[in-house]
Amino acid sequence: MLSRVAERVYWMARYLERAEKTARLINVHTALLMDLPGRMEINWFTLVRLFNAESLFRQHYDWATEANIMQFLIADPKNPSSLATSLANARENVRTSLDVLPEEIWEQANQIYLLMNESLPGIADRHKRQLFLREVMKHCQCIRGALDSHMSRDHSFDFMQIGKHLERADMSSRILEMTSLLLSEERSEMLRKYDGILWTNLLQALSARQMYLQHVHSRVEGQRVMLFLLTDEVFPGSVGYSLGAMARRMRYLPEPQLPIEVAQRVHEHLSTQDLSALPAERVHTLMDHLQGELGELHTAIATTWFYPDRSGQQQTQGLS
Repeated sequence: MLSRVAERVYWMARYLERAEKTARLINVHTALLMDLPGRMEINWFTLVRLFNAESLFRQHYDWATEANIMQFLIADPKNPSSLATSLANARENVRTSLDVLPEEIWEQANQIYLLMNESLPGIADRHKRQLFLREVMKHCQCIRGALDSHMSRDHSFDFMQIGKHLERADMSSRILEMTSLLLSEERSEMLRKYDGILWTNLLQALSARQMYLQHVHSRVEGQRVMLFLLTDEVFPGSVGYSLGAMARRMRYLPEPQLPIEVAQRVHEHLSTQDLSALPAERVHTLMDHLQGELGELHTAIATTWFYPDRSGQQQTQGLS
């Protein structure tokens, strides 16, 4: 398999996962803010912080209004993590990889791209925006379903699975950074009052609420939610599951020793943390460290399979 083809399908899967998670996060966060009183620590700008994009946002926008934040996160081509950027990049990687993908994938990728271009002018309208975000989630799920149902389990499929799970772990770690606010001893009484709603919202942002209730057999409680989303071995949305799934897929590929070692090291570091008693100030540090380790894993993948002759080459198609 050509390294450039492997790179394209890897990034196609990452962009699809990023687009779906971004759409779901904005959708759930919007619904949450409609149910909460004003003047809380959680607001529209919380979304920008979750993407570590405060500096980039302030370069292009003077005010942190709902309209500006939605424009930045959904439609802004200058934001490499915007929904529009992710969907456009996913479509381009599908277009240039049609020889290894099922025919239905191009149709689905093109449909959501055209829908995006029709919908972006109306995202200031909250109702229209929510409808558009739901369509994005639905189309991303349809593409993933077609890939799972109709694609041979060859190296192309392996690279897609690796890309999907790496992006999923990275997005989950960013969303979990918000827990440092929810666990803080200095949080306001108003925030404490809505503690259960906020933790439920976090589970919904990661499509994890139902599985949490089914497997944890507990009310929605901060430390248990953290433990479930970081270490659960059977829920596909947990960071621990994604790290294990990547390592398993890498074993099918040639010379996988370095990426597997990095994935196992990240997994072992996460499993040694005492998450049941992690103080709020350490949550942000742990998630930042995890994101750095996932960046190292991406580099190991790129140098092993995409740029084997250029040791240390950092792939630049998208954010790692």
